[in-house]
Amino acid sequence: ASPGMMQSGLSRELFESWCTDPKNGVIIAGYCVEGTLAKHLLSEPDEVNTMSGQKLPLKMSVDYISFSAHTDYAQTSDFIQQLRPPHIVLVHGEQNVMSRLKEALLREYAADPQRGAVQIHNPRNTVAVTLHFRGEKMAKVMGTLAMEPPTDGRHLAGVLVKRNFSYHLLSPDELGKYTDMTQSQVSQRLSVHFSGSPQLLQYVLSNIAADFEPAKGRHQWRLFKAVTVTLDGQTAVLEWVASPGADMLADAVLAAVLKAETTRVDAPTRPLKFDRMHYKECLIETLQEMFGDESVPKFFKGDKFYVTCGGRRADIDLADMTVTCEDDEIFRNTVHTAVTKLYQSLAPARLN
Repeated sequence: ASPGMMQSGLSRELFESWCTDPKNGVIIAGYCVEGTLAKHLLSEPDEVNTMSGQKLPLKMSVDYISFSAHTDYAQTSDFIQQLRPPHIVLVHGEQNVMSRLKEALLREYAADPQRGAVQIHNPRNTVAVTLHFRGEKMAKVMGTLAMEPPTDGRHLAGVLVKRNFSYHLLSPDELGKYTDMTQSQVSQRLSVHFSGSPQLLQYVLSNIAADFEPAKGRHQWRLFKAVTVTLDGQTAVLEWVASPGADMLADAVLAAVLKAETTRVDAPTRPLKFDRMHYKECLIETLQEMFGDESVPKFFKGDKFYVTCGGRRADIDLADMTVTCEDDEIFRNTVHTAVTKLYQSLAPARLN
């Protein structure tokens, strides 16, 4: 960028924008007069003054080459041959002369296939030149991810770490081994006032989660296999490991607890006797509505039966309320939710 002595203009503006980054560099390409910024940079100062009077640290590299703009064709061609650039932009010359230089360079490159393809640009004044560069980056796979040789179609999942200009792909568990970073786990705890009974809180929580089970404590419950609720006096304490999914589940549990506190209702009384035959009949009708009349046997003995859909089969054991399906986990979860939700609707609540 001109002017070459960098007293003002575009070259000065670019320099002041880029000089604080060590990835950048400036090349002084010609004679410099004493007292100019370009001459001052050759002494490699620690700081430079901007045109507004501000001091900036000089972190970019500074180099000098003797590059006169008034070279002949042989010198220009030799310079290009040494650099072997993919793009050449011809500037600082009369339009007809630069057009002839462009044609001569194209003929020279066409006669020497070893030089490879090159794009030569000869823009008019104020005409922008757009250069497209490949954006691919190479990453080195390290640790356990590199144990198996690469194969076509194999996807690698890990953490991409950039160090200087190198990229490394690592397993999250090995960040501390190959880098200075450490992996942390954030646990969240939220306490809210709850003046209701433990029975009411258990009833409310059991109705919002299929994965509901009492925890080790007397008044402690585990929901969604992610959120633990503990009733300590008149304080309900929610605990979970922070993540986008767990945070949403915790919000749902918190909303249920606050709803139970504001409504001030007691846990509904249910008949202590559980009609298992009625439950089986309702379950068959529910599954038939979900997957079709032919997907569920209309009659079965004992507590074990199955449901089929689209070539998938889920086996149900009503003795321990378990559902197994080796082919499709989503199908298993769907059936398991129907089984447990219906049971929670018809069975009496367990009150600790």
